[in-house]
Amino acid sequence: MKRSMIIKRFLFVLSVFLMVGLIGGQGIGLAADRNISLGTGGMTGTYYPLGVAMAKVWSAAGIGINVGAEATGGSVENARFIKGKTMEVGFVESLIADWAYQGQEMFKGNKVENIRGLISLYPNTMQTVVKADSGIKSYADLKGKKVSCGIQGSSSVLNMKIVLETYGIPFSDIKAQYLSYGPAMELLKDGQVDAVLVDAGAPNSAIIDISTQHKIKILSIDRANIVKIVQKYPFFSSATVIPKGTYKGVEEDIVTTGSLATLCIAAEMPDDLVYRMAKTLIEKKAEVAKGHPKGNDINLKTAIDGFSIPIHPGALKYYKEKGAVK
Repeated sequence: MKRSMIIKRFLFVLSVFLMVGLIGGQGIGLAADRNISLGTGGMTGTYYPLGVAMAKVWSAAGIGINVGAEATGGSVENARFIKGKTMEVGFVESLIADWAYQGQEMFKGNKVENIRGLISLYPNTMQTVVKADSGIKSYADLKGKKVSCGIQGSSSVLNMKIVLETYGIPFSDIKAQYLSYGPAMELLKDGQVDAVLVDAGAPNSAIIDISTQHKIKILSIDRANIVKIVQKYPFFSSATVIPKGTYKGVEEDIVTTGSLATLCIAAEMPDDLVYRMAKTLIEKKAEVAKGHPKGNDINLKTAIDGFSIPIHPGALKYYKEKGAVK
């Protein structure tokens, strides 16, 4: 009888502890992780596979979040998702982040006041691909050609306009096609478009694919033109070289530029959580790189490069602690 009473009392006390744990689970590690959406880009670009790699690392790091990487239209759409609070974090080029925060260009009358910087990643290099036998040797030769410039409203379209401007070519002088990289490359293979802009980190899977089936050329941007671009749009990188041999059959260095790829985050995200997110990316970059080689570009020294928008206080606290920001 006494043994029975002891067991009953033990079960009662255990049930109380379990109830307390369910109600106040944070104290004993039973709280549910927060679900977070990460906006990336098209599946054949760099943002999507890199975002998937980041999401896996964040989710496995034990920092209280489950992150889902979602394919989107890219920088402009991701900034709008952050504004609408349908996504907490997303890839946004530095130029687009500035325009979003300032309410300029496509964000006129629709400022994204809650967008904050999380981390700067790498130059989103412009890689305009043509067939080697097309006769197109320069951006100046694109006049009158069918050019896939990315999804309409994307930063890729704007970047093509900016480069053509330095060659004295109005955007209206090309036959712009608005396609994501994958479908555009299929049309290039069949000769239905003359050139495809891939605005992403190198190497890119869509370019790798076509280079295994066709001899291709990637257009360089004259260094003098890059100087003009950077002077007018300081969010672009200085001349960046994609080494020869990066793609099959491309045996010359490609000189190009691009707006910096960054991760932006909603201002409403808690400081302590954003601190852990920044810390995890820096300290586990090797794990991110296992999912995509661009993970190797994560660098504490360049973590806030290219940002004109405010850095989230949680991320800034980590960067200051590590001496990357004074």
